[in-house]
Amino acid sequence: MENKRRVISNLGFLLQITGLFLILPIAIGLQNDELQPVASLVATCFFAFGIGFVLNSFCERKELDEKTSLWLMLAAFTILPLVLMIPYVWNNVFASANPFDLLTNAYFETVSAFTTTGFSFMANPDTLPLSLLFYRSLVEFIGGIGFIYILVAFLYPNKGLNVFAQTFGFDKIGDNLKKTFLSVMLIYTFIVVIFTGVFYLVYSQNFIVASTAAMDILTGGYQPNITGGIGIFHISIIFLMLLGSLNFNFHYNLFRLKLRNLLTPEIKLYLGIIAVATIIISILAWANPFDSLFNVISMASSTGLETFNVGSSPVAAKIVFILIGIAGGCAFSMAGGIRIQRIRTVIDAVRKKGDQPSREELKAVLVSIISFIAILIILSLAFSTIGLSFLDSVFEVSSALTTNGISMGITTIATPISYKWLLILAMIIGRIEIVTIFKAIRGVNIMDLMKSTVGGVSGAIWWLRRKLRR
Repeated sequence: MENKRRVISNLGFLLQITGLFLILPIAIGLQNDELQPVASLVATCFFAFGIGFVLNSFCERKELDEKTSLWLMLAAFTILPLVLMIPYVWNNVFASANPFDLLTNAYFETVSAFTTTGFSFMANPDTLPLSLLFYRSLVEFIGGIGFIYILVAFLYPNKGLNVFAQTFGFDKIGDNLKKTFLSVMLIYTFIVVIFTGVFYLVYSQNFIVASTAAMDILTGGYQPNITGGIGIFHISIIFLMLLGSLNFNFHYNLFRLKLRNLLTPEIKLYLGIIAVATIIISILAWANPFDSLFNVISMASSTGLETFNVGSSPVAAKIVFILIGIAGGCAFSMAGGIRIQRIRTVIDAVRKKGDQPSREELKAVLVSIISFIAILIILSLAFSTIGLSFLDSVFEVSSALTTNGISMGITTIATPISYKWLLILAMIIGRIEIVTIFKAIRGVNIMDLMKSTVGGVSGAIWWLRRKLRR
């Protein structure tokens, strides 16, 4: 009971803080005389504050531990979108006649933003009022910078912060972890401000539209309008997508001018994968090198931008794109997927030289990788019943699970409701990660089965490594 009260109370605190962010789109709406959108945003703001106040009053807010923080994370990524979808329902931006369809579409759209996936049922988002357009990207930015993780870290006892960081894949930078987490918000906000200026010059002479483009590309969610070609706008997008997929260590060291610490083994491997994949895609998809580089970085960074139709690529190229998306970007970044650090750990485990992970570290990594692949296969098999081939189903589901958002044209407002909820599940799992869910509900048989499987795999890798040393 005590743990439930902690989760409920701190969820109320998160709702109140989230409500504060809505002041920005409300101000934009008032400035542009968008009365109905402003009314919906004000209602959402007061509702978030009201529910948050009730939850805080119901339970005394106390410090979290590992289990309660995991449950709070699950609650935040499932319940906050229920509140944040109110403007979409209020304004019926999907023109849905059926109330259940409207609620499903609104929740789907909000989860897609909050998890930085970028699937959208809005045919022409540019026609939205500026306040709602900014709100749409703001929700994505809040989810993308790991705002919930950062807030939870500040609710965590100082003595347990190292455990918290390890649980959610945050690299330790310095002794003051709370200062580090605050730096995350400041640096990413600074990047958005810089690229808002860039996009104002090369994309749209409207600061609101330029800022939404900067947030969308950095977090890897919704996409601005873009066509193929080579220009300053395209080069700026590539640079920003890459920044979003590099780990926070890189940004922290870059802003502190510690240039010698920038190219870590993880980043070198990531850049190497991008280089090799660019060459392969150029050949398999018969694309020019620039377009190939653009789309490879887009898939790896989970941004979801396309200069050509990735879903219509030749089968071999499509498989490579799927693998790039599944691999994902660096740990503690905007990118989704398995993450390069985990792949590097497995590679190091079978190498003769280099940093060797302990058996427990290897087991933890393998739990993440195997569970990710298992969930991908299960959800893809379920999604294929819509009438897709298994490969196409894997493409669509992996796009949700890796928070990529590139669709073959299957995920639309006309998609049957049950499949929309399947994709909602995939997006939430992809953002929180299945291991986090397992840890929150540990004790279930599936976790024991996973540990047994991983124990056998890690033992086989250990045996192989000893053979290679001889």
